Amino acid sequence: MNKFEFVKKFTAVGALIAAITVSAIAQAATGLVSSQQIATITAAQFNKRMNAVFTSSAPEPLRGSLNLYKVTYRSRDANGKNAVLSGLVIVPVNGAPNGLVVFNHGTTVYNNFMPSRFTGKQEGIEPESAMLAFASGGYAIAMPDYIGQGDHTGGHPYPANVVNSFAGMDLIKPARAVGRRNNLEIGTNLYITGYSEGGGVAMAQLRELERSNDAAYNVTAAAPASGPYDLSGTTREFMLEQPTEQAGFVVRTYLLGDLVYFVHKNKGVKITEYFKPSMAFTVNNAYGGKTKDEEIIKRIGLTAFLMRAKNNIFNVVTPRFKRAIETLDLRDPVVKLLKDNDIYDWSPRTKMLLINLDGDTVVSPKNTQVAFQTMRRRGVGRDSLRRSIIRDPGLNHVTAVPAAMLKARNFFDGGYAGVRDLDEN
Repeated sequence: MNKFEFVKKFTAVGALIAAITVSAIAQAATGLVSSQQIATITAAQFNKRMNAVFTSSAPEPLRGSLNLYKVTYRSRDANGKNAVLSGLVIVPVNGAPNGLVVFNHGTTVYNNFMPSRFTGKQEGIEPESAMLAFASGGYAIAMPDYIGQGDHTGGHPYPANVVNSFAGMDLIKPARAVGRRNNLEIGTNLYITGYSEGGGVAMAQLRELERSNDAAYNVTAAAPASGPYDLSGTTREFMLEQPTEQAGFVVRTYLLGDLVYFVHKNKGVKITEYFKPSMAFTVNNAYGGKTKDEEIIKRIGLTAFLMRAKNNIFNVVTPRFKRAIETLDLRDPVVKLLKDNDIYDWSPRTKMLLINLDGDTVVSPKNTQVAFQTMRRRGVGRDSLRRSIIRDPGLNHVTAVPAAMLKARNFFDGGYAGVRDLDEN
C-alpha cells in the first residue's frame, strides 16, 4: 500500500468513526437507548376498529398506515436515580404534522398490558383507545410504561403523580428521535393527556414541563382525564368510605394493595403493617406484574369473603393503618406518598381541559372539582382552564376511556370551541 492509499484509507476510517461518534452523541442527547418497530397497522385495520369503538362519533379515517415502535430511554426511578424505562411510540407513515401527544395510562398491574407490549392486536386496552383517538388526526403518540413496569423492574410508585410524571416527560425527546431516525415528520406541537392514574400523572407532567426552561418542552395544550389530583384529601376520604356493594369494596382494596405493595418494595416496610395477615398474603403474591388485574381482583374478593370482611375496608386493614389514614399521619410512608403527590394547587399557564365521568365510582369526580375550583381561586381564568363532564350513565370508569380521549382529541384539534358541553361548575 503506497502512502496515498494509506492516507485515503485512514481518512475514510476516521470519517466513519467520527460519524458513529456524532450519531452516538446525538442519540445520548435525546435520551434514546433503543427503538424497534414491533408492528404496522394498515388504514383498513385501523378504521374498522375505530368505527367499532367510536361508532357515529368516530374521527376522520386514517390514511396510510401506522408504525409502532417499542423504545427504551433514559429517565429516573422512584428514588430519582438514573434508570432505563420502556414505552411505545406510534407514528403515521405520512408523518405527524400536528405534533406529539403524550398519553399516560391508567392503573394496571399486568405487565403484558403495558404500552410497550401493544402490537395493535389487543382490543379494549388503553393503548388502543389512545391510538384510535389520536392517530388519524396527524398526531404521533408517545406512551410511557412508567417506573417499575414494562422493562423496568421493581415496584411501581402508585399513585405517585409527581414521581411518575418524569417517565412521560423523558420520553418526549426519544419519541421525536424515533421519528427522525425513520424519516417520519413529527410537528413541533406538544400535547399532554392521560386517564385515571394517568390523568394525575398528566397534571403533574404539565407542571414539571412548565417549570423547564427547555423549548422542546413547550406544551401546546393539556387534557388530564379523571385523575386523582387530590390524593391526601379526596382520594384518602374515598379510601375510608364504606361501599354498599362488593364491587366498590374490591376495587378500593385492589388500589390500596397496589399502593402498599410499592411502599413495601421501595421502603422495605412489611405488608402486614397495612393489611391483616390473610389479605397481606394475597397482596404479596398477586402484585408484581405477572398476574392479570382481573385475577388479582378475584383473589382479593375470595380472600375478603373468607375473612368475612362484609365489604368493610377496616376489616382487612390493620388498626394502625386505619388510624394513620384517618389522621393524615405523615410519619406513615403511605400517607406521606399521598400528600407528596397532590397536584391540584398550582396555576397552569398552558390551556387545559379537565375531563371526568359523572358518577365515577373509582376515581371520585370531586378530584376534578377540587382542582378546577382551586385553580379558579388562584386566578386561572376561562381562557386557560375549562372542564368537560362525560354524562352517560351507560359508562363506568373503565369503559369511559374512549369517550374521554375523544374529548381530548377534539380539544387538541379545535381548542375549547371544539369541545361540546363545557361545564363551569
